[in-house]
Amino acid sequence: MPENPKFHFIDVKQDRSKKTLDDLLEAACEIVEAANPATFTSRQLADKSGYSKGTLNKRLGSIENVFLWALARGRDFKANQTANMIAQFDPQITIHDFVETFVDTCFGFINSTTAKVIKFHDQKFTKVYGLTTDYFDWINVFVAPYVKLCQRNQTNTFKVVSIDEARFMFKAIHAIVERPFATNDPIAGTAEHRRIVVEMMTRLMAK
Repeated sequence: MPENPKFHFIDVKQDRSKKTLDDLLEAACEIVEAANPATFTSRQLADKSGYSKGTLNKRLGSIENVFLWALARGRDFKANQTANMIAQFDPQITIHDFVETFVDTCFGFINSTTAKVIKFHDQKFTKVYGLTTDYFDWINVFVAPYVKLCQRNQTNTFKVVSIDEARFMFKAIHAIVERPFATNDPIAGTAEHRRIVVEMMTRLMAK
């Protein structure tokens, strides 16, 4: 499988051209925040940014790529927020409280993003690039702060794990947290889904 592509847009050297590109990318991010894939179009981007479709094509090349880029930026921002939350947890937090807080944070982010957007990204990205070897590597942002939390925690409820163990843990957790939303599982986002995730995470992470 290929590696995750880096999105590149038309090189700009003049300040005015750079401002145009920045305006277009910012407009794409604002459209994505509304979480409605039906609006991820060149027409909506032109209307939002105030630039013509010709300018969009000149500055961006692929309109689809700009929305994939904006989705990845939003996802990474939320993932970094969660990683910072892990890094700032009090050493007295128990594994039970950690797991419940983590799960509720993830469910909150997914509900604000919506399952339709997750499916849009999966379908459009894999159609163009396939399932790249590092498609889920954004999850690794949780690994280092979690390993450090295990080491400094004082409740004797956290299993101390290696970087590799934590890396596999969070990939497995992602599968049971997010994938049910992406695949229209009937219990996705329900109290039963939350219960299952909390119990499975606790079995993985608790002493």
